[in-house]
Parts: sequence; structure tokens; C-alpha cells
Amino acid sequence: MSMQNHTSNIYKHSMKLERRTASLYVQNTGCQQCSPGYGWGPGVRSHFLLHHVVGGRGVFTCRGHRYELVAGDTFLIYPNTTIHYCADGESPWEYVWVGFSGLDAGGYVGQTDFTPEEPVLRGGEEGELRALMEAVYQSCGTAPWESLEMTARLYSLLSYLVRTARRKTALKGETPDCAQLAAEYMIHHYEEPITVEGLAAYASVSHSSLYRRFVKRFQISPKRFLLEYRIERACALLESTGCSIQEISNSVGFEDPFYFSRAFKDVKGVSPRQYAARCRAAGEKGGDAGGGGAAD
Repeated sequence: MSMQNHTSNIYKHSMKLERRTASLYVQNTGCQQCSPGYGWGPGVRSHFLLHHVVGGRGVFTCRGHRYELVAGDTFLIYPNTTIHYCADGESPWEYVWVGFSGLDAGGYVGQTDFTPEEPVLRGGEEGELRALMEAVYQSCGTAPWESLEMTARLYSLLSYLVRTARRKTALKGETPDCAQLAAEYMIHHYEEPITVEGLAAYASVSHSSLYRRFVKRFQISPKRFLLEYRIERACALLESTGCSIQEISNSVGFEDPFYFSRAFKDVKGVSPRQYAARCRAAGEKGGDAGGGGAAD
């Protein structure tokens, strides 16, 4: 859909249902060729609202700062922040916008070049940014697949903004926490083959450096951390499913069920089968008919 073909109208879509527990979702999206002097505010928005100027000129005012913007510039409105924006009287701007919210929205924005103190990006490779924002708008619809497509394109948009961010972590006086990175990777990929060498490469540090920092942070080695986390996941399966020992072994990242049983006993003091039996007994004693155990 070409925005230039619709310069006399406003096209706007809003998703009114509040998804307070969603990770990330589109709140509204649209494009507009403004009339001379058209503006909004002063006022606040309840969500993030990203505007990209595709033509003309306008002014965005936020936190006492006045930004004169032209085609290629982008500005971000933060939630609950008083703002005002207005099209130029002679060459009014045209822009595309994407409003978004979600539990992870603030974290993603924090990895971009936008900040509450500097909510404007000037020029740059605006062609790609414009295309990504228009893609969100064009995918808007009422069908279930369109909602998924729109969310996927919002992730692509934020991924681009994070990937092209010029701010470096080092400039903020911080260094990446390789121990945290390694721990999070193990938690999210525990069912896959994992080596300390692979974790070190993932965290961009040496094997010895990762080991030293991991032990300092968690008082346990990366290998032991992974072992104990896998065993905890196995316990959850033993308590809630009727899966066999081999099925549980495979599900938590052990290729050998015999090694799994030995490791389980090393961590828990009992075999997986004994643990499952205790869970069943506790369930029966408590009158819980929904307890499950491991079968051969």
C-alpha cells in the first residue's frame, strides 16, 4: 500500500483490548498526511508510540525540548510523558506510526538509541526503517494470522532498532555479564547439548574467564549449575507426569538414562524412581488424585 496514494485521508487501526500480561503487542498503527498546522497535545499516551516522518516538516516537543523534524527523522513518545507535536504550516509532515506495549516493551526500547532524554533519531537509513514500520501497518487486520503477522513485524522493527543502535554498553560504564548470559542460556536450552566451551564462545569470553566469573557470581561451576537445573526440571516432570525414566532423561538433556539416574541420586539423594514413588505417596496421603509418577 503506497502512502502517497492516500495523502488526503487518515488511516488508523487501534487494538483496544488490553493485554496486560503479553510480552509485546501492537497497540495501534497507521499513517497520515497531516493538514497544515495539524497537531496533537499537550497530552500523554499510555503506551510507546513511534513516529517516522516520510515527508514534509513538523515540530515535536517533549520534556521542555523542541525538535524540528523532517523526512527521515523518527521520534518516540514514552508512556505517561507529556508531549505535543504539530505539522508545519507550509509543508505539513506525513508520517507512519506504530504504538506498542507489553511487559518486555520497555526492555527492548532500552536497547535502542532512544532515551527519555533524547527521544529523536535523525535521518540515517530511513528507507529500511520506514519499510519495517509500514509492514506493521499493512499487516493489520482482524484474522488471527494477521495479528500474529503484525506482532512478528513489530519484533522485526524493534530488532532493527536494537541492531543498528550506536550506543555501546561500554559507553554507559557497564560490561556484559558473561556469567548471567551463560546461566540464562542454560535455563532456556537445558534440553540441548551444552558444553562450557560453547557457553564461553556464546558469551565471548575464554573458558577460564567464564568459569572464574561464574563461580564468583553463583558460587557453583557452570557444569554443576547445568546439572542441577536439569535435575530440577526432571523433578517437575516426575511430579506432574507419568513419563518413563528414559522419556524424562531425554526431555532434560541426558542422552543416557543410566547416567541420568546416577546424576539424579547424586543431587537428590534418591533415585528418580524413588523420588516419583514419594511424590505418589504424598499425593495419595493428601487426597490428590491427580499426582503422577514415572513408569518403566
